[in-house]
Amino acid sequence: MWLGVAALVTSLFFYPLGLVVGVAALVIGIRARRQARAARVIAPGAVPGIVLGSVGLGLAVLAVASTAYLWPELSGYQDCLGAANTGIDKTACKHEYYPKIEKKLHAPAGSMNKYGDYF
Repeated sequence: MWLGVAALVTSLFFYPLGLVVGVAALVIGIRARRQARAARVIAPGAVPGIVLGSVGLGLAVLAVASTAYLWPELSGYQDCLGAANTGIDKTACKHEYYPKIEKKLHAPAGSMNKYGDYF
């Protein structure tokens, strides 16, 4: 179960590790469940570990897929921010790349102003 919780937490904060821990939680949970069934005993943490590991793995896969889909825009935005020397330059980067991201996501205009800090 703890590995499933770790998979869920790491998929939110560092998704490459969330992929690894999510797979590990699934494998260990499924193996524990099979061994418990064969021995006719209960494995109390196996099912929650499988469920939490699956959710963590799903979130990590979603994060990897969205990063791959938005890679050109996110990479350009990070390069622009890296070259920005002032707050005005950073604002210019937002005005240049936020509309591109909104267009690619088919999001309403201005929605990145509200949620853009998460990128």
